[in-house]
Order: sequence, then C-alpha cells, then structure tokens
Amino acid sequence: MFLTTLKNGEAIIKLFTIVLIMKNTFWVCCLMLLSISFKGFSQNDKRNIVNLKLNDENNHFGVSYLEDNKIVFTSNLLTKRGKQEFLNGTPLVTLYQGEIDQEGEIINVSPLPSKLDCDAFNMSAAAFYTTDKKYIVITTNVYNTTRDANLSQKASKLRMEIGEYVEGVGWTNFKVPSFCNPRSSYGHPAISPDGKFMYFVSTMRGTLGGTDIFRVAINENNVFGKPENLGPKVNTRKKELFPFVGKDNALYFSSNRPKGKGQLDIYKCEILEDGTFSEAQLLDDPINSRFDDYSFMLNDNLESGYFSSARPKGKGGDDLYYFKLE
Repeated sequence: MFLTTLKNGEAIIKLFTIVLIMKNTFWVCCLMLLSISFKGFSQNDKRNIVNLKLNDENNHFGVSYLEDNKIVFTSNLLTKRGKQEFLNGTPLVTLYQGEIDQEGEIINVSPLPSKLDCDAFNMSAAAFYTTDKKYIVITTNVYNTTRDANLSQKASKLRMEIGEYVEGVGWTNFKVPSFCNPRSSYGHPAISPDGKFMYFVSTMRGTLGGTDIFRVAINENNVFGKPENLGPKVNTRKKELFPFVGKDNALYFSSNRPKGKGQLDIYKCEILEDGTFSEAQLLDDPINSRFDDYSFMLNDNLESGYFSSARPKGKGGDDLYYFKLE
C-alpha cells in the first residue's frame, strides 16, 4: 500500500511491499474459495484463522511460495542486536525465507540470500517464475534523483526488479523490466499459475485511482508484452494493491474502496474464459476485518493460505495469519 499507519504509530513500507502505505517520504513498498467441492472460496465456508508463532513486534506480510514447503515473506530489516533498521526515521524491510510445517506455521526462518545494487533499499513482495523457479521478481524503493515539477526530489519510487539464482551467491544480477518507466511506481508482483502473465500494481499512465492492478504477458526468453490495466471491474478511484492469482482461476487483491469492512479489504474477481474479470466480491469474515487486511495468498490445494492483518489482539505490527477451511 502506500502511506499506512502501524499499530505502534510508525509507518512501514508494506511494499506498495505492504509494503502497504507509508509516511510521506515513501511510497509503500513496498514493496477465496468457491466451495469445497469446487476447491475454492464460498461466503458460507467456515474458516479457521491462526496468528502465526513467528509474529512479534515487527511487521510480517507478502507471502509467496518458493518450492515444495519453502516460503518467502517480508518483514523488518534487523540489526545484529535484533533491532529494527531505519532510514530517515522509517523502518526498512527485507525478504526472509522459511519452511512450512504440518500446522501451517513458518519455521527455520533466515534472510533470503540476495545481492542488490547500492541505489536500492527495501526488498519486499516477491514472486517466483519459470518452472525451475530460477527467477525472482521483487519490489524495491529507489530515491528520485531527477528534478521534475511533478516529482519531489526526496520522494521514493517503487520499482520491480528481476533477479536470477546463482549457486553460492543467492539471488543476484537484478534488472528492471523493460516496461517500467522511472517516472512511475511499480510493485507487488504476482505470477499466474500457468506462468503466462505477471500481475503488478502501478501508478503508470492509465490508472483509474491512486494505484491500479495491471498485467503483462511473459513471452519466450522472458520478453514482456505491453502492460494492460485490468479495468473498472477490478480497479477503482481508490487504491488496489497486492494482487494474487490462485489455481482456482481467480484474482485476489486488496483495496481501500468504499463499502468495505474497514480500511484495506481483500476482494476476489473470477477470471473469465475470455480473460476479462467478474465484478469484485468482498471476502467475508474472518478474512476481512475493520482494520487493514491484505497480502492474501491461497495454497495450491485451495483449502488453506495466508494473509496479513493489522487487526486487534495481534502481536505487534501487522501479523501473518494462516487460514484453513473446515
């Protein structure tokens, strides 16, 4: 999101990463299921949600699968003493990896091995693509260094970067996709299950509101097509953030549009046979609350998943929750 207030009164880059909504000097970084018989979300399904044990006073969001039971998520960058790292008074975020146990808990957590250029700070909202998961797409923050009447020199822009995995080094050789214009922000990448499209959030020309969801075709040799706005069935004059495409052929995302339950809420649009989208449906309790709910991810089994929330009775910052259908 962009500019969002944490429970402790601080702002975080919830990648764009939730990196959700931050203070004025930053753009957010960041940077459900039909019925059990159809393996999807129904408003009548009963869902159990669990606040994960890894949650603490820091923020956790932006979950994505790496492979098998390995998972990647975003949280605060910490010092060697376990304290939050700050830049200009704003907490930094980075990517972590872990393993999923039988209860859905994320265990054996460690920093995601990676090497970024020095002009980027904050890493969040990652997605992996190609069958061998050799490539990663992340959201980073970059300071605007050009003097432009429409852009503050101190403003931070979000950008997506694609890196490859190099044995013994980690994720490296990051490059900005060809379709990204430095005048706009790009983030919150998501890859369709068939690997044919990348969905993302942007302020690029053609947006209907603060931030819209776009998609771009992934052609052979990782060559991208022309980005397309998903249109008024998905986007509004408000902010749309954190897209995710499940194996139930549906698009999930968060928005602060009117008539929701709270601030950011999670919505679902069916992807129709012609590639267009159905009207967005608000997911019911307990997925949505009167507080920020975002960064939704549905597991391949379509019976469980994760999302982030700033709802009360959490453990500190925005927490990761695991949900499962009964």
